Amino acid sequence: YLAGRRGMYAIHSASILYRGGAWLFSASSGTGKSTHTALWNRLYGAEFLNGDLNLLAFDGARPVVLGIPWCGTSEICTEKRYPLGGIVFLRQSPRDEISELSDTERALSVLRRFISPMWDEKAAERAADFAERISGSVPLCRLSCTKENSAAETAKNWVDGQIDG
Repeated sequence: YLAGRRGMYAIHSASILYRGGAWLFSASSGTGKSTHTALWNRLYGAEFLNGDLNLLAFDGARPVVLGIPWCGTSEICTEKRYPLGGIVFLRQSPRDEISELSDTERALSVLRRFISPMWDEKAAERAADFAERISGSVPLCRLSCTKENSAAETAKNWVDGQIDG
């Protein structure tokens, strides 16, 4: 609650450090966030940042991920700060494919994954504004995926395309 009042929001996601940015993989519990980040770690040497929860904020106009000591059951966390590279919303599927999100889906997808409390109208408005600001600042996509190496390869190809422009 206090983080939200200070312009910071917790998002349910596992994260890695890749090419200088924090990349978040967000989904409901049991979808495969930890499995997916483990693939990135094993295949591409991406460093784990947090296995359960990431705190988002802005440093001026730049979105950042603030390390927090909370790691849930993953026991993976950092207290360092990194620029936010982007967010990939995971969904289980029998095949691996990336989908772009509409403008409306972008902000709603971010807002749905917040675990920060929105107990009153003002708090909900602040969270919605923050989600919209995040969604306009970084690459976002939906990854329908398997548990196979090909899922990380599909995501990495998309992420590399966002970084290399």
